[in-house]
Order: sequence, then structure tokens, then C-alpha cells
Amino acid sequence: MSGRLYRVGVCIVIAAGILAGSVLADDGPAAGTEASVARLEALLEAQQKKIEALEQQVAAATQTDMNAARVDQMRQQIREILNEQEFRESLMPSTVQAGYDKGFFIKSSDEKFMLKLNGQFQFRWTYYATRHENRYLSPGLPRWDRAGFDWSRLRFKFSGHVYTKDLTYLLELDSSTSPNSLDTQMLYAWVNYRVVDEFQIKAGTFRAASTRADFASTSLMQFCEYPTMNAIFGLNRGTGIRLWGKLFKGKGEYYLDFFNALNGATRGTITTDEAQLTTGHDNNPGIAFRTVWSIIRGEVAHPEDDYAMADEMTDMAIHTTPDWNIGFHYAYTEDWRKGTLQIPFNRQTYFQNGGFGVTSSQGLQIHQFGIDSGFKYQGFSVTGEYVVRILDVRDAAHAPYTPLFLLTGDDSTNAQHGAYVQCGYFLPIPGFERKLEVVGRVGGVSVLAGGQEGTWDYGGGLNYYINGHRVKLQTDVTKVSENPISSSQYSLANVNDDALIFRVQLQVAF
Repeated sequence: MSGRLYRVGVCIVIAAGILAGSVLADDGPAAGTEASVARLEALLEAQQKKIEALEQQVAAATQTDMNAARVDQMRQQIREILNEQEFRESLMPSTVQAGYDKGFFIKSSDEKFMLKLNGQFQFRWTYYATRHENRYLSPGLPRWDRAGFDWSRLRFKFSGHVYTKDLTYLLELDSSTSPNSLDTQMLYAWVNYRVVDEFQIKAGTFRAASTRADFASTSLMQFCEYPTMNAIFGLNRGTGIRLWGKLFKGKGEYYLDFFNALNGATRGTITTDEAQLTTGHDNNPGIAFRTVWSIIRGEVAHPEDDYAMADEMTDMAIHTTPDWNIGFHYAYTEDWRKGTLQIPFNRQTYFQNGGFGVTSSQGLQIHQFGIDSGFKYQGFSVTGEYVVRILDVRDAAHAPYTPLFLLTGDDSTNAQHGAYVQCGYFLPIPGFERKLEVVGRVGGVSVLAGGQEGTWDYGGGLNYYINGHRVKLQTDVTKVSENPISSSQYSLANVNDDALIFRVQLQVAF
């Protein structure tokens, strides 16, 4: 290229000489000789400098290309060397790293092993106002309101992976306030192996794939507690295996569970004959299936708060376009020993009818179906769910008899229904964006065994998100026209109470 530039320069000089000759021919040889020679020399010197500058640029570009090629070659050689595990381990032996990333963690530098610690603290004040008499529970016995403080949830979770990121585990301990004590128990314990995103296997004790409310994380709840409906239709925990996966890049999810018993995480296989009714299971598995599909996947303004699962009922991420998903669940069990589920029914006595009674699911074949949906947009969220449970009173009139039949005299196949709708909205107050959320909920339960009995519950509240779901203060008030069940967790003291419940709860999670 430098030779070509030189030839261009010579041509320019010759052309300039010819031009100068024509000028001299016009003006005469004596007048312009010296001036023309000077101009030609200056022009030649300028062209030579340009040629030298161009040659330097070409040389620099050539050297840069050669250096880049050498760097790429060295990088490839380094990659090949580091891919040899023995050399890598001898050069960089595995060390332990620690820090915080959505939990305190310890992991090896090769990232084959990791242990993460998370905690959840929910401290609650409850005021429970009720009628002075519960005519169905204890007629004529005076009763009082109750108020006080409790650890509604005090939990520590250990999770991580071993040998590979595809083999994960979790152990969660719970020390929440119970009716009798403040004991620590194993709440969940499982291992999970990811074959591909679309197919994974989980084994251990975990929450059943049942209602949306029951399947959601307790740290993400919109109210202080689950809907009243879930006290009956939520299937709680079980011990068994799960086949699950995420489909179409997370647009769909499915979960298929096989348990020893629904709502029976402590049911063992090998027990004494005397303890079989109380601590064992009857060899009939409990089966639960759930699927969730995104009909419209919305964009979010705060993706760091956008959870992968569709179990966050609030619109903390603030969807800038509508987001809508639907879910469906099915559960089956047949209890021939002491039932693991509580079954409300229409109570009948010699003195008066009406009100709820509660018995176990012993002797019942149960099919439960539910459909749910969630919608979020611009800080507004609404969640709805409907569940129907079919009770087949099998061999009711034969020993050992079915408790539901003995209490109602009804040996027909009947149903229970439950539903709720709840919504929330982040108030657009300057300086408090994504901080203050007003919430509301209405729900109901209806049972048909032995007649028909039902109840309604209404609730509302205000949430203050100090640091997202990690630190939040929640307040709510709920009116239950007639408690269908007794549950300290759900703030339902006695069956058939006409209850007005105030709750204030502080959550700190890490």
C-alpha cells in the first residue's frame, strides 16, 4: 500500500510539472523558473509527509490486528488449560465464600455446594370479639373477648444445592405459638432434582399443591392470615414425592403430588397395631394436582420484585401492562383410618338444629376441585378462588361406620363449597410509592351434609411495606358470621362463634 501511495505522489508531482511548464510557456522562461521550482519543492515535501503519515497508520492498524489475534489465541489456550479439572484444582484450590444474597450464604468457590439461611418473624397482636354465648357450643355459659400477643410464625430455613445446582434441598423449622406450647418442629424438608426445567422431581415433606391461598408463600400474604375458606379446603403438608415443571419458558407450571395422606405430614408407615389409627396411614395415597397458566404476561416496572411463581397476590412489582393467570387444582383421598381432614357439617341436636359440627374424614372418599385466578395492573390486584369438595360416604352403615353418617344420618354423596375474592391497591401518594396498600376480602363456606349450613366472612385492612415484603406492618379486621371450624392459626377460636377479629402484625424476613 505504501508503494501505491508513492506512485500517486509521483504522478501528482509530474502533473504539477506539466502545469508549471505551461505557465512558463505563457510568461517566459526567465520570469517564473525560480518561483515554479520553489512551489514544486514545497508541494513535493507536503505530499511526502502525507505519504509517511499514511504509512504509519497502516503499520499501526496491522500491528493492532496482529495483537488481537495473539490475544484471542492466548485466551483459547487458557480456556483449554482451565477446563482440565486437575490442573484447575491444583492452581486454584476450592475455598469457602460467604455473604448475603436474598439470605446469608456459604458456598464453595467452584459453586458445587451452597448453604443459605433465611428467617421469617411474624409477631402479631389479636383482639377477638365474640358473642357472650355460643348457643351451639356451650349454652348458657358466659364467655369473654380475648386479646394478646403471639408469634404467628417464627421460622428458620436452610436451603441450597449440593454437587450440582440441579440438586437442591430445603429444611425449614417452625417455632410458632401453638395452643399448648412454643415448641420447635420440622415444617418442611425436601430434596429436588432438576432434569430440565420442564421436568423435576421433589421428595420429602412439603406443602400440597391445592388451593392458591394454601400454595402461596406465607411471607407474601396480602392479609395477616389466609382466607377463612382455606381453613377447610387447604390441604396443608404431606410426605411423599412431587413431579413438576415449568413449561413454555415459565408461562405454565404443573405439580403432581403423591402423599401418605393429605394434611398428614407426620403419618408414618411402620407403627404398632395400637398406634395405627392415630399415627399411621392406611396405605391409600393422597393425590394432589395443580397447574397455573399465564394468559397475559404483563411487563413490570420493578422486575427485581417480580417473583417467578404466581403466588404473590399483591402487585408489588407494579405491572405497566395487564397480567392475568388462572389456576386449577384437583385432590383425591380415601381415608379408612382416622381421617386427616376436618369436615364441617350441618349440626343437628335434640334441642335445636343449625350451626356447624366438625368431624374427621374417616370413611370418606373425597374429590376436591378448585379454580382460581389472579389479575394485576398498575398497583391494583384481585384474586378469586372457588372450591367444591365431593364427599362420598362409603359403607356408611357398616362397621366401623363413618363418623359423618353417625352424626348426620346422611349416607348420600354430598358437597361442600367455598369461595373468596380479595383485592389490593397501592395508594399513589408522592413519597410513599409502593408503600401503602389498602386491601379487602369477602368469602363464604357452604356445607350440605345433613342439610345446609353456611357462613360469610368480610375483611379489610391497610399494609405498610417498609422494605417490601421483607419488612412490613399489616393491619386487618375480619367479620365471620359463624365460624365453620376451630383453628388458632386462622384466629377462629370456637366453632359457631360470631367473631369480629382485629389483627396487627409485624413481619421481618431475610
